[in-house]
Formats: sequence, structure tokens, C-alpha cells
Amino acid sequence: MFSEKKIEILAPAGSVEGMKAAFHAGADAVYMGGSRFGARAYADNPEEEDLKRAIDYAHIHNKKLYLTLNTLLKDSELEGEVHRFLSPYYREGMDGVLIQDFGLLSLLKQSFPKLPVHASTQMTITGIEMAKWLEQQGMERIVLSRELSLEEIKTIRQNTRMELEVFVQGALCYCYSGQCLMSSVIGGRSGNRGRCAQPCRLPYQAEGDREGRYLLSPKDICTLSDIPDLVESGTDSFKIEGRMKKPEYAALTAFLYRHYTDLYLEYGRDRFCVDEKDMERLMDLYNRGGFSGGYLHRNNGAEMIFTERPNHMGVPAGTVTKKGDIRACTELKPGDVLEIRSKTGKEELQWTLGQPVPENGLFKPETGKKKEKNRKLIPGTTVFRMRNPSLIEKLHERYLRQELKEKIYGTLRVMKDFPVTLTLIWGDISVSLEGAEAEPAKNQPMSAGQLGKPIQQTGGTPFVFEELEVETDGQCYVPNQQLKLLRRRGLEALEAECLKKYMRNEEEKAPPQEQSVPATQRIPALHVMLTGPQMLRRGCLLAEFRDIRRVYVELHEAVQENFQTVRLLKREGKEIYFALPGIVREKDRQKLISYIKSASEFADGWLVRHMEAFLMVKSLLPEGNFVFDSSIYSMNRRSKTFLSGLGNVELTAPAELNYPELKKLGCSDMELVIYGHQQLMISAQCVKKTREGCTKRPEMLQLTDRQHKHFYVYNECEFCYNKIYNGLPTMLIDKKKELLELAPASVRVHFIMETEEEMRALLSSYKSIYRDGLPVKNILKDFTRGHFNRGIE
Repeated sequence: MFSEKKIEILAPAGSVEGMKAAFHAGADAVYMGGSRFGARAYADNPEEEDLKRAIDYAHIHNKKLYLTLNTLLKDSELEGEVHRFLSPYYREGMDGVLIQDFGLLSLLKQSFPKLPVHASTQMTITGIEMAKWLEQQGMERIVLSRELSLEEIKTIRQNTRMELEVFVQGALCYCYSGQCLMSSVIGGRSGNRGRCAQPCRLPYQAEGDREGRYLLSPKDICTLSDIPDLVESGTDSFKIEGRMKKPEYAALTAFLYRHYTDLYLEYGRDRFCVDEKDMERLMDLYNRGGFSGGYLHRNNGAEMIFTERPNHMGVPAGTVTKKGDIRACTELKPGDVLEIRSKTGKEELQWTLGQPVPENGLFKPETGKKKEKNRKLIPGTTVFRMRNPSLIEKLHERYLRQELKEKIYGTLRVMKDFPVTLTLIWGDISVSLEGAEAEPAKNQPMSAGQLGKPIQQTGGTPFVFEELEVETDGQCYVPNQQLKLLRRRGLEALEAECLKKYMRNEEEKAPPQEQSVPATQRIPALHVMLTGPQMLRRGCLLAEFRDIRRVYVELHEAVQENFQTVRLLKREGKEIYFALPGIVREKDRQKLISYIKSASEFADGWLVRHMEAFLMVKSLLPEGNFVFDSSIYSMNRRSKTFLSGLGNVELTAPAELNYPELKKLGCSDMELVIYGHQQLMISAQCVKKTREGCTKRPEMLQLTDRQHKHFYVYNECEFCYNKIYNGLPTMLIDKKKELLELAPASVRVHFIMETEEEMRALLSSYKSIYRDGLPVKNILKDFTRGHFNRGIE
């Protein structure tokens, strides 16, 4: 054997059927949601009893089942509901839970101390600081951000003993997971609550383009050919995405990743080669314009995006000839669904094949519609196969219709005047049972074969006899019903003995409820944030407004400006908090450390938008002051307590809670954003690079969707990521009554693209309303209230 390293193949299970298919195909573990709190609310998630049986099924077959609890939780859920939901699965022996909520992390460590906790990809883990910190928090595994390169994975491996889980196959979010509010803001379906409506899969028209394209829709990733590199990077678990996909997808992907991983582990690189037919089978089931290798070898790129359509592309099945026939480029079978498309990628003609066609064979489209029969096909047009029923049938036959069975050894002892004894052995587990006494045969005694036959009929149990020895004196008769009863009792005892080692019998403690900080009506302190180089230059006008206590400025922009605006504002008595990058990657580590050191003499504190950045600054400046932005989620009181305990930390109120929920959470110790274009996404991709190539110039680009709503994309070249903002600003300045009742410690006005005139008008309106007590007037014509009124599910 080339390597003794064991790699876990972790498959998606959107249903119990999908779980069984994945296990049968070779998966070592599955991740699965229950009826609540998982990041795929629309999957066919099982109810309590079914999920408990699924846990048992996994353990009987020496597999693992991880529960997804990777949504953000409201206080109403964390105060009792989660504990009641999780308790039966904890006792049943659940192998681990995936989470992103820090409040839930606190609860699990307190109430379910023996439950392994995995940090979901929604935590956006991109570097060694966060990996080491999560290990200190008691986590056993981290699911790394999908944007990481092989070198970054290796670096993290060298700095932590935790298990590393890496996505290897399936759909790719355009956004860093957990950093997306696009679905939430557009339609109220929050990705952080498992209800993402996938707005990234819709067309957007960029300014200067004639029509909309799928600019935010990445191809699915496939890393079969990268398995040697992934193994050598130190990855412990290969994670396949796809809980919304069908069981046959879980089966095929699990089989292929198990097969090719074992191939490499057994023989090394010399004999490692991915068969093209296996790639075609994967493409046949689902692909979006082909596959990409993800971010393992690249930072981003147009080759990772398929702008023509957002859903299944199918595989080439043939080409239209000059005579109007179709020449097959692969073997086709009856039932194959074929499609011809327009130049824009839209379906023009689709039909189901009625007869077999060999490779290179000629055939014509089959359709009953007259206008389609007379349609002239353009020579050279590619015909795609959209569905391959024969492939699906093979997968069903092999993995879905056949039961996974564990081989056992048994001994049946039948002697006259003694109880019938059955001993069953499975691995290191053994059980023995006695039945009724064997009766002396009145006529013909039962042979060993006759006695053993009812015992070997294991039916719908998870077992099958590899060998059954029958000891008999040849003088006995035992009714078949007694033998079947003994068999049933024996197999049940064997199963119970197997599951016993997984069960947790200790009582878990219900957590105490966290209390909110009582609100006292007051006028909150005013803070202003400036984002973008032009805004920093315009920030000089903030010196005119005495009401402004604190100004947030982008760290790298202040360094590049040599702190000119910062010096001016500090002379006017303003606190200066430097905003750290929204994402921190290993390639930027040394540069960021240099920026932090150069800014430290001016810094009153730091605005944190990514935990990796916080931990870096904390290690350099242990006594520093920090404000966690709303991207560091504190949606419940327990997460507030957890995050506030990390040092001199202030929190920003969550962007997805409505007014009553904010009131219950308690904002008197938090900052509330009352104006600004809400950031909806932060992405390793670059819209500008996808459209026209990289110019290394930061610019703001406007996108328009099908409903004529606008969005703004800012390419942050300093750290090579895109930020997507809502086209309408969120406006809460005029919500005086509600704001005074919430009584936040401070409020923030966030300027991104406003003119100096607009900035003065907005700041003056705050002064008029809150300092001068003047009536509320219409400040803006076009704006949104964000989630302040409606909230999310």
C-alpha cells in the first residue's frame, strides 16, 4: 500500500434514501439536516424518529452521520427549542454537529459536552489564526472556506491538530459562505437561515452590456483529478455538496471519490488517472457549463463562471449535419432527453429519444408538433443530452434498490431436552440466546439444513449470514415459528449490542437563559463610516459636525493616503477606528500586519468584519479596542455574551432582525447602522475580471436585475475581492420613536458613494431630529427599511 492515511468521503444526504445510497456507494459519513435549524430548509429532511433510525443505520454499518445545525439562531429558538430538538439525537449517538452560530457553540459546550462540534464553512475560515482559535474553543473539525488554495490548506494543516474538511464536488457559492445577505435583502429568504433563493443564479445586466448574463453563477467544482494534491495537503475529509440533489447524485459522487482516493492511496501518482467516462457520467447527472477545479490552483477567473445559463447544461450528444440530420457523438439510448438551444443558451427544441442510436449514427429529432417538425436546424449546432435514464437506472439498481448488509457468523445448537441456543458473532460483538427446549422427533428428525434455513432468512435486517454452523444430535424437531422468533430476538440483540457503545445515557443540562441589557431612552452617539477612496477625501467635511464622536476609515485607504484625513479628524477630537479587511487571506498576512503597525499610533480602535483579522490584531495589540461589525453575527443574547467576552469588544446589531427582535435582543450595548447601502456579498470572484479582464483599478460597477433593481459592485483590488451593495440605501434615521426605544449605545451612518452635498444633508437631518427636536421630514425619496420592519423567517 502506498499510503496508510484514511480519507473520509463525506456525502450529502437530503433524505434517508440519499443517505443509504451514499453509504452503499462507499461514503464513510453523511451530513444531514433535521426538521429544523439546518442550512437546507427545503431538503427532504427527516423527522425525529426517522433521523434516530438513520443514526442507528449509520452506526450499524460503521458509518457516521453529522447533523447540520449551521444556521443563525434567534433568541426564541436558542432558549429551549434547540436543546429539546437536539437531545434525542445526542442520546442516540449523533457523531457530530456543524454550526456557525457562536451562541450555539456556547450552548453545546455547556449542555452537550461529549458532542463533537464542527465549524461550518459559514464561519468563513480562511487562515491559521481562526483555525487555532477554534481549536481552543473545543471544536474537533473545521470546514474550510471553499476559496482556499492548496497552499493555504497546507499552511492551516501545519498549524492545527483539528480535522480539516474540504469541499471537493458540487455547487459553488459566488459569495464567501456566511457573508451573503443577497437573498435575504431581495426576498426575505435568508441564506443564514437555510432559505437561500439563489439570486446569484439569475441574470444581471452590467452597465455597458446590451443584455443580462449570469455574471454571478459559478460552475460546479469537480476535483477528482486533484485528489493526490488534496491528500498531500493534509485534508482529512472530502466533502461533496448537494443535499438538494437526488440520491443517485450522492451515490455516484460518493463512489467516484472513494474509488479514486483509494486508487491514489494504494498506488500513488504513477497509476492515478481519472477515466473520461467517469467524468462524462458526472456531467450527465449535473453540470453548469462543465466543471471547474474551484480555487485550489487559482484566485478567481472567468473560466470559473458560466454566464450562458445557471442550471444543468447536459452533455454533448451530437451535431447537426449539413443535411439537417444529427450525428451522435456518443451512444444514445431510448428515453434520453435531448435538447437544441439558441445562441443565447435558451431551449429551442427538446424531445425524448425513442430508439437507440450508436456512436456516429444519424438520426432526426422526434417531435409531434408540426412547427417543430418543420424547424430548420442550423448545421454545426450542438445537441445536448439533458437526462440519461439508463445511467440513473443503473445507479438505482446498484445503490438504491439493494440493501447494505453486514456479514455475521452464527452457531445454532439443537439437542434433545435442552433449550435451543443461538450464538451470533459480528466482529468483536457476540450475543447468545436460548429458546424453548427442542422436542424429540415423532417421525422424521429435522436435518441441519432444515434447522438452519429459518435462521438464515435475515430479510429486512441489516445482517446476512456469512456462515451458520448447526450442531444437532439428529433426534429433534423445532417448529419453524420458534426458530424464526429466536432469529428475530438474536438479531435484535446483536443490533442493540452494537448500538450500545454509541448511546449517551447521561442527562444533558438545559442551559440558563441569557438576559438582555435593559434599555434606557437616550440619544445615541453618532458614528460615521467611510468606504472607498473618494469617500476618504470627502471625509474632511466630518470635522464640521460636532455630533460625530467616531469615524471608521478603511485601513489600507488611510495608509495609502498617509493618514492625512485621519490627522485632520483627530485634531477635531474624533475617535478613529480603522476598518479591517472583510476577508483575510494568507497572501495578505504580512502586508496587513505592516498596515496595522503603521496605523496603531492613530488608532483608537478597530472595526472587525472577519474573525481572522480580529485575531491577528489581538495578537499584536492585546489591549486594543474592537467593534465587531454585523458580519460577526450576534443574533441572540448568548452569542452577544460569547463575543463580548473576547476582550474590549463592542458589537453591531444584526442586519437581519426586525424591530421587535432587536428590542428583545437588547441594543443598549450595541451599535445600530441607521443609514447606508447594505453590503450583500463579499466574493473572491471579480465581475469586472469576468467581463473584461483584470485592470487592477478599484471601481464601482452597476448591475441591474430582471426587475430593474440596481446593485453596485466594488472591486477591492488591495485584497482582491468584490463587494456587492444594495442599490437602495437602508434608511432608519427618521425612525426616531423606535430608535429611542431601542436606545442603542451608538448609531452608524455609512457613506459609500454619496456626494458631499448628500453627506451634509444626511448628517444635518440627524442633528435636526435628535439634537434640535425638529419634526421628521422626508430625507430621501428612494430607500429601503432593510429588515427593520419585515425581518426574516
